[in-house]
Amino acid sequence: SHAVSSAGAKGLMQLMDRTARGLGVSDSFDPEQNVSGGTKYLGALLDKYNGNTGVALAAYNAGPGTVDRAGITNDAELNDKGYLLPKETQRYVRKVLELQHLYRS
Repeated sequence: SHAVSSAGAKGLMQLMDRTARGLGVSDSFDPEQNVSGGTKYLGALLDKYNGNTGVALAAYNAGPGTVDRAGITNDAELNDKGYLLPKETQRYVRKVLELQHLYRS
């Protein structure tokens, strides 16, 4: 719950300070606030990208501006243009979707 990434993302859901503040999170190291804010943010991204899980995950990791500048609005475009995103984001999306599939089985 006290993890800090090299980019400065904090807590269990790895929230950036600005994002956390926008979500009403006053203490990113408080697990309840962090998870509540992170899930709220992911939900907002799923709404923004019309339920396209891969795109929402990419935006959660790299930021929606990065995804939007790449011209990616849905999962089909993510498959076609994903190479435009940072390698870390590509790995993150792949890993989360693989784990989602594993736990759904």
